This record gives sequence, C-alpha cells and structure tokens, in this order.
Amino acid sequence: MAIDYNDTRTMLGAIERAHKPTTLLIDTFFPTAISFPTNIVEMEYRKGGRKMAPFVVAGGKGVNMARTGSEIKTYVPPMMKPKRVISAADIARRGFGENVYSQRTPADRAAELRALDLAELIDSCTRRQEYMAAQLLINGSYECKGFADDGNLTIVDTVTFPEFDNKTTLSGTDTWDNGSAQIYDNIGDVSQKIRRNAGITPTIALMSQNVVNYLINNEQLYKYLMVPNRDAAVLMNLQPKLIRPEVMRVGFIQSLNMELYAYDGVFLNDSGVLEQYIPDNHIIIGAPGRGKRLFGAVTQIDDNNQHATYEGEYIPKYTVDKDADTSALTISSRCVVVPEFLDDWGVIKVK
Repeated sequence: MAIDYNDTRTMLGAIERAHKPTTLLIDTFFPTAISFPTNIVEMEYRKGGRKMAPFVVAGGKGVNMARTGSEIKTYVPPMMKPKRVISAADIARRGFGENVYSQRTPADRAAELRALDLAELIDSCTRRQEYMAAQLLINGSYECKGFADDGNLTIVDTVTFPEFDNKTTLSGTDTWDNGSAQIYDNIGDVSQKIRRNAGITPTIALMSQNVVNYLINNEQLYKYLMVPNRDAAVLMNLQPKLIRPEVMRVGFIQSLNMELYAYDGVFLNDSGVLEQYIPDNHIIIGAPGRGKRLFGAVTQIDDNNQHATYEGEYIPKYTVDKDADTSALTISSRCVVVPEFLDDWGVIKVK
C-alpha cells in the first residue's frame, strides 16, 4: 500500500510512545539515593532488638547490655554501562516522525538522537534498579548479571542479606487460590511480626495482579464485607480501581491501617522475555520509605585523555570513532539497593 504524503495525518508526523520505566518499588521502599565520592560504598543495615532492662539486687552494680549492632559492609557496586552508537546512516535519512519535507541537517538529527539516547539509557538503568529492589524484597538477595567481551552473560556478583527471614510460603489448603483460605489472618500475622520486630506499622501491601482475584473470591473476606456498608468500611473495603496502567488500588484494611495495591510492572529480562517485577502469587507487606539506593563513583578517561572520577547516579560519556564515522553515548552507574532494617517488610508466597 502506497503512502500518501499529501494526507494530513501523514504530514502531522508519527507519535512515538515510549515505555517509561515503572518505579513503584524503588519509589515506595527505596526512595533515598545517596552517592559516594569513591567507587566503594558502605552498606549498613540492622535487625531490631527487644531486650528488657535487667534487675539487680539492692546495692548491686549495673549490668552491661550489649548494643544491638548493625552490619556494615564495604562494597564496590557492579557497573551498569548501557551504550548507544550513532552512525552516519542513522542521521542521513529522515527520522521517526520527521516531516518528509524537513530541512533538518544530519547534525540536528544527531543532537536529537543523543538526547533520546540519554533518556532511554537512564531509563534502562532505572529498570535494573527496580529489578534489584523486587528481588531483594522477595528473596532477600539479588544477582547482578553482566555481559563479558565475548557476549556471554555471566553473574558479576550476588548481593545477599542472609538475616532476612520474614518470608512465608503457603501450602495445601492454606493457599489463597482456595476459597476458604484465611487471607485476612495471613496478612495480619505478617503485619504483627513486622510491628513486633521493627517497632513500626506496615502501611502498604503490593501484590501481583493475579492475587487480586484471590482476594475478591475469598470466603473470609466476603463474610467481612457482607456486613452493613457502614460497619464493613470500619474493617476493610475492596474496590479495585486502576490508577496507572501498571498500578491498581485494590482497597484498604482499616483494622491494620494498610493500603492494598496490585503492581503489574513488567520488563524485558536478559533473555529478552517479558517478565513481571512481582511474580504471580506474591504479596509484599511493608513500611514505605525506609530503604536506600547507594551509588559509587565512576572513573573514566575524560576529554583531556586523563582519568577522572565522577560522583553521581548516572555518569555520561560521549566518544567519537573517526575511522568508523560513529559517535557513542555511554551511561555508567554503580548502584546497590540496601534496606535500612531487615524487619521492615515481609513476603507471602500465596500459592
């Protein structure tokens, strides 16, 4: 089918819809970004304590109490380094959405491509952070996989927090796909464990999209919701409503002061397969705003052909290969996702 260049819609240009990264996990649980002036960062995290003061007999000396210590680890975060190359062929022809009668020069197109590449490369780093956050929240650890010069995918490092122990895996008739499962009790148990161990109230639960159906079809929750409307609202309400393409507000459990959300954010994994950040049959319950992302400095050769170290979250580098008539933009980022307290959240694998 021939393209009619006189058609108004054609000449108005194409509209590009980019898939912006979804960042609900890092925005909710790891909102603080801290950059270091060296490539080494200090990861510090703790588990809460509940020791009581000791009694002594009359005239007795004080009893030394050991402090609830924190774990401090020095760590060199692995490097994220996505790259985009612009060749002469990329800027010689009309770009996406550009008017066929455009008078723009190749230099104009190159500048626009660099701006687009910069945004997309940073977005790819953000998706990697969201993936690390998801794995940390669900498993207490995450793998950093990278590509060697031969193109093979290898594990660069594994960041693990072995002290994390608040994960529950349900089985048998307890799984939430069973209509008689005690969903409210399960959520309440995790909330109570966090309140006891961390001394804070978990106010948010993020679940995979398929878990919403378990909640809606559950007999225990249905029984609570069948009481008169005014009284039911005192305990909980379930009114699923999409608030963003990837986020659904499911409801609110008044008795636990907990907002319920479903998160359907997705990404392309290292094998090119579309994958959910929160896998099916998982729910994360926690207190928001407690974790952080640490960024190590990046050392690279600057325009004066000297090594220079830069502090920041995303460090750009622009290079030119005159022999190949290409230019390249690289974004370097050394990031590690770290919790503040390992008792701040819990996970239920519901099936």
